[in-house]
Amino acid sequence: MNDLHARLGQSPEAIYDIRFHQCFDLSVDQIQDIHLEGARRRFETLRGSVRALEKLAAEQGVERIDTLDDVVPLLFKDTVYKSYPLSFLERGRFDALTRWLDGLTSIDLSGVDVAGIELVDDWIDRLDEATELRIAHTSGTSGKLSIIPRTRQHWLDQVRLTAGCVRDWHGPDSGPDLFAGATPYIRPSERYGASAQHRAAEAMVELVAVSEENTLFLYPDDRFSADMASLAGRIRTAESRGEAGKLELSPALLARREEFAKRNARRPDATRHFFEEARRRFGGRDVLLHAIWVTLLDAAEDAQKQGIHNLFGPNSALTTGGGFKGRTVPPDWREQIVDFIGFDNAYEYYGMTEMISNAPRCREGNYHVSPVTVPFLLDPDSGKALPRRGTQTGRFAFLDLLADNYWGGLVTGDQVTMGGWDDSCACGRPGPYVHPDIRRFSEIEGGDDKIDCAGAPEAHNRAMEYLVESSGGE
Repeated sequence: MNDLHARLGQSPEAIYDIRFHQCFDLSVDQIQDIHLEGARRRFETLRGSVRALEKLAAEQGVERIDTLDDVVPLLFKDTVYKSYPLSFLERGRFDALTRWLDGLTSIDLSGVDVAGIELVDDWIDRLDEATELRIAHTSGTSGKLSIIPRTRQHWLDQVRLTAGCVRDWHGPDSGPDLFAGATPYIRPSERYGASAQHRAAEAMVELVAVSEENTLFLYPDDRFSADMASLAGRIRTAESRGEAGKLELSPALLARREEFAKRNARRPDATRHFFEEARRRFGGRDVLLHAIWVTLLDAAEDAQKQGIHNLFGPNSALTTGGGFKGRTVPPDWREQIVDFIGFDNAYEYYGMTEMISNAPRCREGNYHVSPVTVPFLLDPDSGKALPRRGTQTGRFAFLDLLADNYWGGLVTGDQVTMGGWDDSCACGRPGPYVHPDIRRFSEIEGGDDKIDCAGAPEAHNRAMEYLVESSGGE
């Protein structure tokens, strides 16, 4: 175990080559060592090549990392990855958007030609073609998409972590080995896209399914559109302000909106056909299924009427989450789903687009933070770090040590309770874990979440303004 401690301290990427369960056998002192050494190395490596980090460090007067508290003033607000003006999207300023993104990554984007691009989806495709980036975007509830400059290798490595978790989370070889052979990969969603879920699916097809013939998607020829995600958010925001009629939409965007509206109207029938096709092609076989709980419950209720049970093999695995979005569900909802899909081997995670190594949920219901993710709890009012001891409730923040081409330090909008510093979880694993009662500060505070960061709060604003100014935006 000392060897593992030393390997992860020297290179967080060593996590990809070790058995997953061993990551959660480290002592708290060993985890703290890995966190501090990893934070030092990432700051030293990225400060001179990620302009946004360099600007923030200068504004905050941070020259080096001597303690983990030194990291806290350098944690980006979660808005930094959508700090570009919305006009960049509305006016097709993809040259400026590229320069803005260039300030957030060590990868040189100065040679990317964006001539002739009209839509965000096309800009993403151009970055895919011209660089090693495989950016991820969020859903853009306000119309602005957060854009995270992750790489192709990050997605492949994240699948390696998922496969390791499936195999070893409940003990060595306690689950199926997804890499032992081509495992059918089944997902009720679009085949393509640049959201985190769709980027991960792309890597799953390559590494787990191995071939397109070994996959099944709800929309096998379609993509989850960044343009539609942004437009939906802009429409919601405009409607809330009584300005829906003032939106200016390009003909290309209007055409795509009509196309997606027609497809969504057919979604219930498409979902029913999807599970019928899953039964025909993969019935009785061990598979990897990725679907949110609410989709599975809808399908299970429909299948029950048709007398369909035990759809897949007993050694299958389900990666899931998502909750039920306020829907009232029967007390036996899980039993219904298990009866439908034919197995009870589910893996849930706490994480976000900006985090490469998500936190898996144990049988006690807690989410265990990876040793290569440095968790922080911040005081919601001051932004100062709460003590790394006992059980604390505050704003969740983290530094992702696996983010090697962008600064993985982020302050989130989540209120969480964290334990594990002094006593192990009831599941037996030592180290930090997040309790299951996770809430958004925007919900607690009635729709407005004002993040107060440590150090000089205005330093964060100046760093984001610098990104926009250096991109040539207004």
